[in-house]
Amino acid sequence: MAKPSKPAKRRPGVKRGTTRGRAKAPARARTPPAKRTPPRKAAARVRAALWPVTVLSVTDTQSGDPDTSPGAFEARILAEGDSWFTIGAIPSSNLLFELRFPRRTAVVNIAYPGDTIVRIADIAANPDLREMLTDRNSGWRWHAIVLSGGGNDLIDRARECLRAPPGGSGSAPADYVDAAALGRVIAEVKKGYRDIAALRDSTSLNAGVTIVAHTYDYATPRNAPAKFLFAGFKGPWLHRAFTDAGVPEPLRVAIADRLFDALADGITALEREIAHFRVVRTRKSLVRAALGETGASGDWLNEIHPTSAGYAKLAAKLEPVIDAVVAAALP
Repeated sequence: MAKPSKPAKRRPGVKRGTTRGRAKAPARARTPPAKRTPPRKAAARVRAALWPVTVLSVTDTQSGDPDTSPGAFEARILAEGDSWFTIGAIPSSNLLFELRFPRRTAVVNIAYPGDTIVRIADIAANPDLREMLTDRNSGWRWHAIVLSGGGNDLIDRARECLRAPPGGSGSAPADYVDAAALGRVIAEVKKGYRDIAALRDSTSLNAGVTIVAHTYDYATPRNAPAKFLFAGFKGPWLHRAFTDAGVPEPLRVAIADRLFDALADGITALEREIAHFRVVRTRKSLVRAALGETGASGDWLNEIHPTSAGYAKLAAKLEPVIDAVVAAALP
């Protein structure tokens, strides 16, 4: 008679009815979540890896030096405008110096401090613009044209756009704005841009090249003049106009914003009126200067010019638009 078989010995840790026990996996060390870089810092790192533009004058381009020929660069941009594209004040800085792109880019700068878009568009008084856009011997086929214009037109005529209500009865910003006069200024600014576009399209050299403009930002009317090398102090501009018009100080910021909004709306409307015309919305890019401050405040060096850090913020807004325009124009 066969002996009954002995029950199999259970392996430690194996329950009855199971076939094989699995060794417990050692606990895995928890990896701390990766730190996320704040968007602003990430954007700053990306910009730092790009090429700064090389800003050239017309004289540079005609010197015969191959290193300053626009043709030696991957991209060519023509810049025309006011002090935001030139020397705004001491310490020296401007918006063009802050531009960065993924390719070596020459910016030929024919801007002049204090220029208005009306004077820029006066072809008889602006031979550089005509030459750079239409002359095949000294001009170029540009990949983009960038303009900074309209701000001085408004600032120079700010007093004209303000009115004093009879008997000081004004209680709202609109009470102190001459809407008809402001409308005339904006109409002249728009005509200046249209005239420049017409010059661009007058020959095949630069017909259809995209123009990129911007809408400035909100300047605070304050007694903060600009200091210029060899020219001493100039300004303030808005502060003087508002004081002469008897505008109450508590209303000045809101009234100035109303003026700059009208300018921005006028320039932006040109996107629907001019072919190959782009506008970068730059309002609310800068930290506003405090009313009553007489020196640098927020992102503003003086009453109407940003600091270098302010210009860098504006450049970061313009760069993607200009880069897309240039990329589309490259062969």
